[in-house]
Amino acid sequence: MNSVIRFLRVKFTALLLLSAALLSAPSFAEPLEVGQLAPDFNMQQLDGTEFKLSEHRGEHSVYLIFWNTWCGPCMKKAPKLVQIQNEYGEQVKLLAINTSWSDSLSEIAQFQSHFETNYPIAFDSEATVTHLYGVMGTPTSFLVDIHGVIRQVDGITHTLSANITQWNQLTPEVDQKLIASEGCSEESVC
Repeated sequence: MNSVIRFLRVKFTALLLLSAALLSAPSFAEPLEVGQLAPDFNMQQLDGTEFKLSEHRGEHSVYLIFWNTWCGPCMKKAPKLVQIQNEYGEQVKLLAINTSWSDSLSEIAQFQSHFETNYPIAFDSEATVTHLYGVMGTPTSFLVDIHGVIRQVDGITHTLSANITQWNQLTPEVDQKLIASEGCSEESVC
């Protein structure tokens, strides 16, 4: 019990320090919005392969999720991401980007082992891509369509199956609306 309390105190202290640093850091970009062209980036995935966002244009949509090992909602989302990779891995490129905020490669390895992740993960060691996308908290996710345009921010696990065909269309249909999941509006999908 004492080791759990000690662990939580260390993580809480780290989060407080991170919060103070983030509040004083002027380098954050404005949060990205639906309809914007997703900023291109490249980074190395933990398996050693390179990921370059623009290489997926014309091929399939990309699901980017920014996360941390200590983030409760991120832990809850991990099994759903495993399921998405199994069901939609050929239709959407999933990349889980660890922000590196109070995290390490060894903690990520433990997370991967515990949740039996099957999806690609990258470690944003300098939080460069995290800042580029204006991420302020985790989990934050972006669905980038086949044209490189952001089509949804957050709530993607709930709407992916209903919208994947639309997000992968090379010639989008005029006036096609995003299908929201139950309890969500068209303006704020989730």
